[in-house]
Amino acid sequence: MASYFHLTLDTAAPSGVALEINRGALYATSTAVNLDIAVADEQTEGYQMKLWGVSGVEGEDAASWERFSTSKQVTLPQGDGRKTIYLKVRDDVGNESVAVSASITLNTAVPVVTLTGPDRSKISKTAGFEQAVIHFACNMDFEAYKVCVVPTASSEQQAGTVIPTEYGSINTSGTEGGYPAETNIRVVLTGADLESASSGDGTKIIKVFVRSAAGTWSVA
Repeated sequence: MASYFHLTLDTAAPSGVALEINRGALYATSTAVNLDIAVADEQTEGYQMKLWGVSGVEGEDAASWERFSTSKQVTLPQGDGRKTIYLKVRDDVGNESVAVSASITLNTAVPVVTLTGPDRSKISKTAGFEQAVIHFACNMDFEAYKVCVVPTASSEQQAGTVIPTEYGSINTSGTEGGYPAETNIRVVLTGADLESASSGDGTKIIKVFVRSAAGTWSVA
């Protein structure tokens, strides 16, 4: 019978702990987000983690240890604004990492477009009668816009066809970013470009869409 045994001493906390929300996105448009979690340790069997700064778990004292996973879906606390999630990982003998964190801004607001015009309700492709002018503004800062022919007044942006500018239309789309709230944008539409977007005579439904910095498109 042996008179000895092996006992491993391990006092090193998990290393290289990292946390990312929605692959590092700056904004979230929903409270449901995905976390990517990593540690540098090759062996993670028996590891646990705890998270706080999520819905229902405000501080570390309310967080519980759970099985370590490299991905997890969590719910952010309600209310638009900057959200910070914290993470700790401990190994199979209780050594805890320092807390790491990641932040994201929750922005669920939907842009609202205010439209003025058109200055005429019927156009053609004849000189002097070929243009209609509208103006629009948005209630919040926005990053992009497009003026589209849509199937119905309730259509969302993906259903629209952007009116081109080949035949003299102006400002039917913009992607420069950094448009301040209430910026007045003048749009000129020509009959030839309208025909390119939607062939055939008849009444067309034209709708302006704007996209917020968070990536949310206007709807109404």
